[in-house]
Amino acid sequence: MNHNRQPSDDSWESDAVWKLLDRVPPITASARFADDTARAARLSSVPKAWWLRLLSPAPLAGFAAATAAIVFAMVSLVGPTPSAIEHAAVLDSPQAFAIQEVAETETLIAAVDHMDDFSDNELVSLIGF
Repeated sequence: MNHNRQPSDDSWESDAVWKLLDRVPPITASARFADDTARAARLSSVPKAWWLRLLSPAPLAGFAAATAAIVFAMVSLVGPTPSAIEHAAVLDSPQAFAIQEVAETETLIAAVDHMDDFSDNELVSLIGF
């Protein structure tokens, strides 16, 4: 059997805490309260998931640079392949020099047709001085 009696409804309101709350002046929200709250919610940063941080541009750029450095190191350690040596011999052939001269002549003719598109330094380097 329960010997504790439930207090009457009037006893809850005569509590000391409620009396203190009754003496406090009410605080009204400012006119910009909703705008300030919405801005604070927008500006609050939600932490990204670990996999999104891993795939962000900065780590990907670092990963790409590290991969390029490893590939460059591997290529420089392995050395030139025989086909690369044969290809270098072909570039020193008389046909390669003829093709290079034709390409330079075509570029010079294009520069004469569109002189305004080239700076003075570019024109001097095309002429070969």
